[in-house]
Amino acid sequence: MTMNEFLSREESIFSNPDALDPDFVPKVLPHREDEQKEIIYAIKPLIKSRSGGQLLIKGQSGVGKTVSVKKVLRELEETEEADDITIAFVNCWTTNTSYKIAVSIANSLGFRFTQNLNTSEIFDKIKEIVLQRQGIVVVLDEVDKADDYDFLYYILEVIPKKSLIMITNEMQWGSNLDLRIRSRLMPSVVEFKTYSKLEIRSILAQRVKYAFYENTWSEDAFENIVDMAAKYHDVRVGIKLLKSAGEIAERDSSKKVMKKHAEDAISKTENFKIKSSDSFTEEEKLILNVCKECSGQRIGKLYDYYLSVGGGKSEKTLKRKLESLAKKGVIDLELSGEGLRGKSSIIKYRGLEATKLSDFEKKEKKEKQD
Repeated sequence: MTMNEFLSREESIFSNPDALDPDFVPKVLPHREDEQKEIIYAIKPLIKSRSGGQLLIKGQSGVGKTVSVKKVLRELEETEEADDITIAFVNCWTTNTSYKIAVSIANSLGFRFTQNLNTSEIFDKIKEIVLQRQGIVVVLDEVDKADDYDFLYYILEVIPKKSLIMITNEMQWGSNLDLRIRSRLMPSVVEFKTYSKLEIRSILAQRVKYAFYENTWSEDAFENIVDMAAKYHDVRVGIKLLKSAGEIAERDSSKKVMKKHAEDAISKTENFKIKSSDSFTEEEKLILNVCKECSGQRIGKLYDYYLSVGGGKSEKTLKRKLESLAKKGVIDLELSGEGLRGKSSIIKYRGLEATKLSDFEKKEKKEKQD
């Protein structure tokens, strides 16, 4: 087949591939109705130009936290009574300093002359603008990724008529915040539990309907994808695999996604949630070695050993690095109650071998045998 022939092929099993994109927000979001109500309650006072609530949304990756918030925000934008409410959605992974967050919020309000202003001055401008409107919804996605938290003080102290929604994968986030912030930050906590396998199946079935033409998926291929997403407890894994398997089927000129296409997608994707060892920084590699040597001990003990082998970060920074490594799946953090330095966690080293899907399969097989 020539390149021109390849590029001109019009047949596709995808009816709407955008439905498999990370930012896609479905019209109906099943199994998160109660959580969406909590988000609505936090925002609703703004419609009457009153300050709304504070929410801290917690839960592991792929359980619908961000998409639930975006779903409510989309409905808010379509509400006539909320025409003058501004939405500022900030991802703290990429917009990770107080100054950058201030600029992002100001830009959401239409104010872009921030070049010669410091953080405090930008928040003063934000206050002036918000006072002339119904209010503002500030969403801080992945709030645990911020490099500093002065922006929280400004948001809580300076901005009037606001709803503050913070989203995090870190179940213990917030316990180490500065006292001046903690005294002002009193959010309602909404915990997103992991989806059951039945719920994962129904969500992925919905995405198949959105993204593919009818009768383009074999049942066993779909069930393979469901099984893999259930192993991770992560719907996003399933959605990525749906897309990958569909693309493989199209490459094979198949009008249907078969089991072999699903298996091929899974085998080509050893790692959705966890990075390979080559992607760890030198500091992370040092901390991983420390975790290996101190597996089963509290963070305090681990920090002492970390310093003895040349580590130079503060204990607070080390804790944040450990939380990041826990998200990558190479260590576990188990809350142990009170230690000598206050609330503490026990570190369990899992190792880089835990990053491969085959290990999950071996573990599941062993559990069934036991």
